Amino acid sequence: MATALMPVNRSSGECSAAPDVWDRICSVLVRYKRLFVFADFDGTLSPLVDIPGDATVDPDAEEALRRLCARPRISVAVISGRSVDDVATRVGLPITFAGDHGLEIHAPDLEFVVPEAELLRRKLPELCNRIREKIRQTPGALIEAKRLTASVHFRQVPGDLVPELAGIVQSCVAGTAFEVRRGNCVFEVRPRINWSKGDAVKWLLGRNGAVAEQAVCIGDDDTDEDMFRQVPEAVNVRVCNGDVVSTTAAPYFIPRTDVSRLLNGVADIAEAIC
Repeated sequence: MATALMPVNRSSGECSAAPDVWDRICSVLVRYKRLFVFADFDGTLSPLVDIPGDATVDPDAEEALRRLCARPRISVAVISGRSVDDVATRVGLPITFAGDHGLEIHAPDLEFVVPEAELLRRKLPELCNRIREKIRQTPGALIEAKRLTASVHFRQVPGDLVPELAGIVQSCVAGTAFEVRRGNCVFEVRPRINWSKGDAVKWLLGRNGAVAEQAVCIGDDDTDEDMFRQVPEAVNVRVCNGDVVSTTAAPYFIPRTDVSRLLNGVADIAEAIC
């Protein structure tokens, strides 16, 4: 069975094997007979890429997701900053998708949009156009306009220009009903409302009569920390993409290349118990 998981020791920075996580998952399935897996897309199920449109699911992770989908007592949701349609097309499985950082949720039997975000949707194109015009002279900067949010990507922007780009984006957003959060080489422009990936996880659990203890949350970015903070009773796993994670609310971390091992480990347990 996979043993890639390692607990983060916040005081020393040291890490060690964490077989206890498998015991926790076993106990949840024995007690509740159902488990919910919530995974980020970019940097978690997919390697990070320079051009957002080039992202694809890691083949090993895709196969692990298919194994999980085949288990009736395992529910899988992908929670992404991408739009629902975008991430659903890239994953291509009949599961739950929460796009725009959880503001919009689609499943085979469900369509939900956070009402406050829907009310602000019509104001987003004008803001995106303003940002697009202001960043035209910044080499490598790219704005991605989505239905409820927008992303200003700067993975290809020279490092010395990033602070200036941050100031431009902040100045465009200032005084609007939106806010800016920084992620992995991206500035996320989101409605200034009280909703995050963590709220989406809690909403989906509540809709299914489940509790936080039944969740496994996996993500690599600061926006995924919202999941870890809001459902601390879950098995929360921070994914590392080369850089050392200095601060996280997750008690476990793995390199991105081991995400498929984690998912397959969950599938192994489910096949043995359920």
